[in-house]
Amino acid sequence: FWLGFSWEVYEFNKQYLLFFLVSLGFLAWLAKMIVYDKEIKIRRTALDIPVLLFTLAGVLSAVFSVDKVSSIFGFYARFSNGLIGLVSLGVLYFLITNNVRTKAQKEDEKETDRGRASIASVGGAIKVFLWSCFFVILISYLSVFGIWAKLQNLVGLRIQFPQFMLQPSFNPISGSAGGLALFLSVVVILLVGLFLCRKPEVEQKNERKKDKNKGRNGNMLKSAGYLFLIASAGLLMVIIDFAAAWIVLLASLVLLVGFALWKRIFKEDVNKLLLPIFLIVLAIVFLAINPFKGPQGWNVAQNIPLEVTLDQGNSWFISLKTITGDIGQTFFGSGIGTFHYDFSKYKNVDFNSSIFWQIRFDRPSSYLAEITATMGLLGVLSYLLLIGLFLKKSWTIFGLKAGSKDKSELKRELPFLAVIIALLASQLVYYQNTSLAFAFWLFLGLLAVSWSARDGELKEKVFSFKDFPELSLIFSSLLIVLGLAIFATYYFGARFYLADVNYRTAITQNKIENLEKAARLNPYQPQYKIILARFYLEQAVQESRKPSAQQDQAVLSRYVYNAIIYLKGGEVDRATVRGACELSPNLVSAWEAMGITYREIQGVAQGAKDWAIKSFERAIELEPANPVLYTELGKLVGTDDLEKAKENFAKAKELKSDYMDVLIQEALVAEREENLDEAIQKMEGLASDYPNNVDILFQFGRFYFNNGQVDEAIVKFEQIINLMPNHSNALYALGTAYQRKGMEEEALGAFEKVLELNPGNQDVIQKIEDLNRPALAPEEESGEE
Repeated sequence: FWLGFSWEVYEFNKQYLLFFLVSLGFLAWLAKMIVYDKEIKIRRTALDIPVLLFTLAGVLSAVFSVDKVSSIFGFYARFSNGLIGLVSLGVLYFLITNNVRTKAQKEDEKETDRGRASIASVGGAIKVFLWSCFFVILISYLSVFGIWAKLQNLVGLRIQFPQFMLQPSFNPISGSAGGLALFLSVVVILLVGLFLCRKPEVEQKNERKKDKNKGRNGNMLKSAGYLFLIASAGLLMVIIDFAAAWIVLLASLVLLVGFALWKRIFKEDVNKLLLPIFLIVLAIVFLAINPFKGPQGWNVAQNIPLEVTLDQGNSWFISLKTITGDIGQTFFGSGIGTFHYDFSKYKNVDFNSSIFWQIRFDRPSSYLAEITATMGLLGVLSYLLLIGLFLKKSWTIFGLKAGSKDKSELKRELPFLAVIIALLASQLVYYQNTSLAFAFWLFLGLLAVSWSARDGELKEKVFSFKDFPELSLIFSSLLIVLGLAIFATYYFGARFYLADVNYRTAITQNKIENLEKAARLNPYQPQYKIILARFYLEQAVQESRKPSAQQDQAVLSRYVYNAIIYLKGGEVDRATVRGACELSPNLVSAWEAMGITYREIQGVAQGAKDWAIKSFERAIELEPANPVLYTELGKLVGTDDLEKAKENFAKAKELKSDYMDVLIQEALVAEREENLDEAIQKMEGLASDYPNNVDILFQFGRFYFNNGQVDEAIVKFEQIINLMPNHSNALYALGTAYQRKGMEEEALGAFEKVLELNPGNQDVIQKIEDLNRPALAPEEESGEE
């Protein structure tokens, strides 16, 4: 499921759909019991308590979270890791266990007076899931082979698909091809289990004798459908070639085949196991090498981009550091949905050696690692309790059934066990998205229903108030209150959705009014206010660059004021605004944005420099291993305290020895200390390592110019112009150097180009006027000298 109206088209919309359907289903279930049945009836399963404990752990981690906005709604652009999503999945589990029945249970309910038969069945849920998988695969193939783009370009068809649908990696499951591949590996496991556990031909013949309506063709078509889905999903996995997906497929099938051989489940038809064995070999081959991705490989496979994820080592390092580095986070973690905080706070310095060192990861490469970091010991222990009880229950049931002659019940439940094992394996090697989380809780609930279908396993807790109309009135009143509360969340949900629609419009069309509307509709989202502050800052910078006569000071002041308020908090147009740093005081990107904003407005706002320093210092507290923050802080303090600047630059260099900006700053410090030879020497080394970097070339040329080496300076400035013909500073410096050399015609050309790029610049206009002025007489010239 996806929609193209919001900025994030996948998880955001899936979370909305999940919450809406689950909350509506929960309300309908309660209404049926209270209004129609006049009794509260809860069917209990072996996993109820650990499910409740895990959900409670999520609630407690949100209460003590370092970023409550992210904990409740999920981190922006990810969304699936919030408390709302977790509670929705927990409620989904109980909706399944209380309202879904096996075929035998539905027949028993019809024959007894215990009430109407349940509408949903286990088989029906599986059919819906498989049909959904079919459409997922179909849509993914249309993307991989560029069919969407071809449909859009067909003559006579006026179809305009969203840009994201034209990407070869587009799919309805995830924003990445890797997420799709992992989901498909789970689907393949389910399909293999269903194919292996289909009824033998002898049993099918007996059923056809009893029921004349049953035909052989239906069973054959079902088997053919399983094989078709396995083949099509497998080919997609080959095209994507995501290692984690092959690992999940391999591990799950090895366990499945090993268990089947050990318990001799398919001794009557052992050749069935050839299918999973073939897939095991396929997984091993593609884990080792994929011939389709080589230089001479398949173009379709080579066009699929894979997402960048945090490696396992850093994921677990950060998770363990989170619960051991702060005693307050040991039990409850940093808060559900706050791995972005953990990464920034506890990432290893060695990570700066990676090519991805500038990325702030908001998810680890393991869901179990995420639970450990964000929900603490309480969260991870409750989740392990849930998994442990599931495995214990499965072992008990399958162990007993495997020894019996009738293995029909075991075969009925084996696909569920296999798919849950696959989902658990995926949680070790990949993060959790909405589709994977939904599949896990869905099949966990269906397996619990299947367990309850066994004789003596159905446990119900019934509280009847048929004979107590007063209680019926009380429960009906509570139902009305709950219904109003749920519909109130729909109202706020609609506002928040419209906010993201406006945010998308603002980003794609550069409309500041839509961004303002987004911030009004959802005042709790710091991301909107960070971007809005950036918009206002850009407007302020553009206004300040106008000639003095054209500047509107009132407009400039308003832009500066609004940029600060949306980060810091205050009043805008007589309305109180909570700034991004107020909403999420532990969000490093908010403090970095505030530092940048104050840094840029130093010339027009009194005290801006001090606030910029405080902002970067706070950002460093939240991300102590970031060399960029230390470098920016060093630049700010350097105007007043050169020694303190050198300390910050040294720290930045310690964190990342090849960080180019701090190396440039070291050369600039040498220049300020009037050691120009050392500054030039440092810049020579940088220019050798980064010969086409315009910042290095510009400073190098400026050093040469200040050292009297004008010819060398001209060479550097001309090199910049060759790389970036519209580099205003380089053109201005080149004109100055030409003027120093007496090359007035060349200088005039350079200054005129600068004026084209910066209309109304008084300094440049004066330079041009001076160059166009007639030359002075020799005696006047000598007199001036």
